[in-house]
Amino acid sequence: MAKILIVTTNFWPEPTGISVYTSDLADALNESGYAVSVLTSLPHYPWWKIPSEYTHLVEGVSEQNGVKIIRAKHFIPAKMNAAIRIRFESSLWWNLRRVSKVFNSGDFDLVISCIPTVAAGIVGKRIAEKLGLHFGLIVQDLSGAGAKQSGLRGGALISKIAHAVEGSALKAAKDLVVVSPAMKAVLIGLGVKESRISQILNYSARKIDSVNREQARSRFGWTADEFIVIHTGNMGAKQALENVVEAAQELNANSRIKIYLVGHGNQENNLKALCQGKKNISVMAAVSDGDYSALLSAADLLLVNERTTQMEMSLPSKLTSYLYSERPVLAAVPRGGATWKFLDGIAELVEAGDPKALASKIEELSTNKSRLTELASLGLEFAVKNLNPAVGRAKYLEWVREMLEVTKKVSG
Repeated sequence: MAKILIVTTNFWPEPTGISVYTSDLADALNESGYAVSVLTSLPHYPWWKIPSEYTHLVEGVSEQNGVKIIRAKHFIPAKMNAAIRIRFESSLWWNLRRVSKVFNSGDFDLVISCIPTVAAGIVGKRIAEKLGLHFGLIVQDLSGAGAKQSGLRGGALISKIAHAVEGSALKAAKDLVVVSPAMKAVLIGLGVKESRISQILNYSARKIDSVNREQARSRFGWTADEFIVIHTGNMGAKQALENVVEAAQELNANSRIKIYLVGHGNQENNLKALCQGKKNISVMAAVSDGDYSALLSAADLLLVNERTTQMEMSLPSKLTSYLYSERPVLAAVPRGGATWKFLDGIAELVEAGDPKALASKIEELSTNKSRLTELASLGLEFAVKNLNPAVGRAKYLEWVREMLEVTKKVSG
């Protein structure tokens, strides 16, 4: 039985973002007969604190669904700027590295890191080099590009540091996976050979069930005559959800449109303050996995919003669930960016950072039932064809199998 180590700073029970995919990958490998260990952090995203229900997940070793989980304690910031981001990454690096010092030759046959963060990439690289193992890298995002595009104060400084350090992990990886064509082009531009890169789109790792619309609305207290617009997931700088609040202010005062920002993140308190006193937009806490399908089913329109600078980063993880939910999608994202290109032809698109255009499009769609039905159908058709979880998992299993075959040939 081959032994695989996954190094990632986002893992179960984090409910959104990269954790959804790293957790599913670990489960898929385990179910396929591999012995899987995960070196990871404390659960902190998107809350930027450890929720009370997870305070028992401290540093140490545990098991979940047959997967061995090795957690390291680290600094968790309540807010973010350049200095704090560097301290956060440094804390992750130091503590993951410290915990990994007990690993010995023979503990693993393959090391796979998932980035971001930079720490996961360089710690995985170090472990692979120390133990003489093949090193694979899954690139969900690039911290260097991300810091530059996120709007974070001091982002240019972080970008320079992250770009330099991150590059060492990219160069060390024998095989890499990217989750979008845009990311593949970026890596090639950074000097990574195309022959080392595999493209595997993020699939729908979270199962989305069809829930009766009336029953779903009743669960959340929404009436049949309201037009419900939902944005789910992280509330951070790169989502720029202030744009959605401004769009709500542009809506007709007598409109039946209601916008809900559902989730958590480091901009949550700011958004709550901005929404206070407004009747057509509010912040709503993230729902459980069991209620997520009902949440999407209750919506009339699902929203994606990004900063104007979000061009080359990975695709929002919410998209896989959105498209499988058979609900229409509207995206306010940079023209020509990764998300725009991905959704072009299957969603309504408006320019990022233009609240008037966003409000106008929401009002237009709220009275165009045929277009909403068409968008829902286009999204589901695309998801079934391109985001099938069985297909996605099979591609990752083949990628792992090929790396292990190379390892056997080298060691033999």
